[in-house]
Amino acid sequence: MPVSKFKSSFCPSNGVSNFTLHIPLATIVLYVMCETTQAMLTFFNLQSPEPDLSQSCNEKWKTIVKTGKNGEEKSGSKRDLVNHLMAGDDIRFSLNNGEYFTSIQSAILTGNENICVQALFHISKSGYNNFQSDAYWWFLYVCTSGHVHMSRWSVGAHTDRGQTKTTNDITWFARSRSCQSQPIFCNLETGEKKCGDVSLLANSVLNGASVKVLNPQNGYITSFTNIVVSGDGLSVAGQYPWHVSQSTVNNHVEFQSNVYWWASIWSTTGQVEMSRWNVGEHTSRGKNRMNTPMEWFVDDCWTLAYSHNSSGHETDGSLDLLVGAVLAGRKVRVKMGSYIVEPDNLYIRNGHVSAQLLGHLSKNTMFDFQTDVYWYWQIVSTTGDVETVRYNIGSTHNRGNSADKHAITWFIETRSWSKVLTTSSTGSVTHGSKANLITALQAGSQLRLVVHEAVDSFSITEADNIAIEKTEVVAQSVRYIRDENGNGNIPRRFRTPPYWKFTSTATDGNQRAVWWKLGEHTSLPASTERYPVDWIVG
Repeated sequence: MPVSKFKSSFCPSNGVSNFTLHIPLATIVLYVMCETTQAMLTFFNLQSPEPDLSQSCNEKWKTIVKTGKNGEEKSGSKRDLVNHLMAGDDIRFSLNNGEYFTSIQSAILTGNENICVQALFHISKSGYNNFQSDAYWWFLYVCTSGHVHMSRWSVGAHTDRGQTKTTNDITWFARSRSCQSQPIFCNLETGEKKCGDVSLLANSVLNGASVKVLNPQNGYITSFTNIVVSGDGLSVAGQYPWHVSQSTVNNHVEFQSNVYWWASIWSTTGQVEMSRWNVGEHTSRGKNRMNTPMEWFVDDCWTLAYSHNSSGHETDGSLDLLVGAVLAGRKVRVKMGSYIVEPDNLYIRNGHVSAQLLGHLSKNTMFDFQTDVYWYWQIVSTTGDVETVRYNIGSTHNRGNSADKHAITWFIETRSWSKVLTTSSTGSVTHGSKANLITALQAGSQLRLVVHEAVDSFSITEADNIAIEKTEVVAQSVRYIRDENGNGNIPRRFRTPPYWKFTSTATDGNQRAVWWKLGEHTSLPASTERYPVDWIVG
C-alpha cells in the first residue's frame, strides 16, 4: 500500500508523535515522523485497545463555566470561555440540568465577558423520542448572560410558530482544537497580512485541516462547511450557510422577528460576501459584501486515509483504513481538486463509502454567491462517482442534476473516539453501558451513531442534539436528504423529489424518521425502525 502522501500537519514541533486508531478487528498504528513526513502502517488482526493518540490531538472536553439565570458565574469563569472562543476552540452547552445537549453553529462576543451562540439543528418533538406531526425548526440563541431565545419556524414554509424568551442555568464546555492556539494567518480588511502566512493556511487546508475564522472586531466566529484554495495558492475562501439573522439587545443577542438564513463566504482577501433568504421560502432578503479583519485558525488533527482516481482505483492509502475509521466513528473530510468539504453524513455499503455534502450554496466564483442561489448538494463515493443535484433554496424548483467521475482524497480525524455502548434492535445492551454513555455526554462529549441497517450497510450520522430521559438517550440528526441504494457498487444516490430526512434514535432500540419535502410544508408518513446502533463519543 503506498503511503508516500501521508503527511503530518498535526505534529508538534518537537519530533515524533504516534497514535493508534481503533478499527474493528484491526489495530492500525501510525508512526508519523514530523521532520521526515514519513509514515508506516502496521495491521494486526485483533481487537485494539483504547486509542493512544498524540497529546496534541487528544484534548478532552472540559466544563469551563456554569452560568445562572442572571448570568452569574456559579462555577468556573466566563472569561475563560471567552478565551477559548477567541482561540478558535470548539464550544458546546447543556440546558435542563444536564438533560439537553447540542452543537453550535456560530458564536459572538457580547461585551467583555459574555458570549452568545446559535444552535439551529433541532426539529420539534412530541415526547422525548417522537417528532411532532406538524414540524417546525426550533432555533436557539443561548448566552452566558442567562438569556435563551427560542424561535420556531415551520419546516418548508415561512410561518412563524412562536417565540419564547427565558433565562436559564447553562453549562458550557470547550475543547482545544489542536496544539496551535494562535491563528495561522491574520489579514487586515484590505487583505494585507497582519500575522502568519497564507501559504501555511492553504497548505493546511489542502492537507485536510478544518478551519474557523474570527472577526476580531466583534468576536464573531464560524467554521466552514466547504473551503477552497485558489489555483495560485495565495487565497483561501470558506462558506457557511447555517446562520439565522440576529440583533443585539443590551448585553445579549436574539433572533430577529422575521428571520432569514444569512449565508456567508469569508476570504483571505478581507472580503465577506453575504446572501440572505427567508427561512422556508425562495425570497431574497438581499446580498452584499463588506471588508473586515480576520483571524484564521486551523484544526490539523487530520490525516490522509485513502485517495483514488476518477475510476475509483486506489492511488494512496487504504480503503479498508477509511471504512474502519468511519465505522469507529471518526469524522471525515473529502477533497476534490482544491475544494474540501466535511460531510453531513456517511453511508457504507458493499465495502464502499458514500458521503452527503449538503452545506453548499451556488457561487459565481470562490469569493461570491450567485444572485439567485440554489442548493448544490452532492453524494460522493469511493467508487469515484459524484452525483450533484441543484434546487432553489426554499423551493422545490430543480436547477439541474449531473453525474460525474472524480479523483477524491479522503481524510480522517486523528482524535480519539470511543464506542461506549452498542444497543440491539430491541434496545438491549450488547456492549458497554447506557450509564457510561450518559456520563460521557454530561462531560460534554460529542456523539456519533453507526446504525447497522443491513448486512454490510451502515448509516453514520452525528447527533445534532441530545436528550437524556432517565436512563435512556435520544439523538436527533437533521442534516440528511432522502437517498437510496445506487446502481452497482455505488453505495447511495439521491431520491427524487428531495425530502429532508430527520431521525430520532434512542437507546431503547427505536429509530423514528420523518420526511419533509424541500420547499414545501408537506411530509411523508413517519416510520419507526429497530436497528442495532453503536454509540460513539469523542
